[in-house]
Amino acid sequence: MMFKTALRNHLDLSNLADNKANIMLSVNALIITVAIPMVASYMKTVPYLVYPMASLLACCLTSMIFATLATRPIRMLGYTNQEQIEKGESNLFFFGNFYSMTFKEYQEGMSYVVANEADLNNSIMRDLFFLGKSLGKKYNQLRICYNIFMFGMVLTVLIFVISYVFLK
Repeated sequence: MMFKTALRNHLDLSNLADNKANIMLSVNALIITVAIPMVASYMKTVPYLVYPMASLLACCLTSMIFATLATRPIRMLGYTNQEQIEKGESNLFFFGNFYSMTFKEYQEGMSYVVANEADLNNSIMRDLFFLGKSLGKKYNQLRICYNIFMFGMVLTVLIFVISYVFLK
């Protein structure tokens, strides 16, 4: 029951992180596609807008990069041999470790894992551990994304005010 609860929590947190990254991608894409062209149309008559627009564009693009990194899938080999399974070096509960295996290879490996309760518990623990590692990386990239967006917006407003006061 403990493993089931922990797995559910990990999956919920992963879904939450993906939703947050999607929101950041959408907001930044909206800013780039609406605000930048709108401001660009005033560039000839109001040239001091170049600096805040450049700041806004840099902020949005950088934030989008980190939001994308947070949702980018990890590299997977898709194959685990029987020796790795028996040594406890792989986890057949994660599709990235078996999608290139034949069903017979997968069935033999999974039969080995579930035959011994200690091996089964170790596989579940390994699954939770690597899900947690993935979540940690995902949330770290999201934090960077949000910080870039937040500080970038503040910087853009400051640049706008400075440009308005000194370059107008």
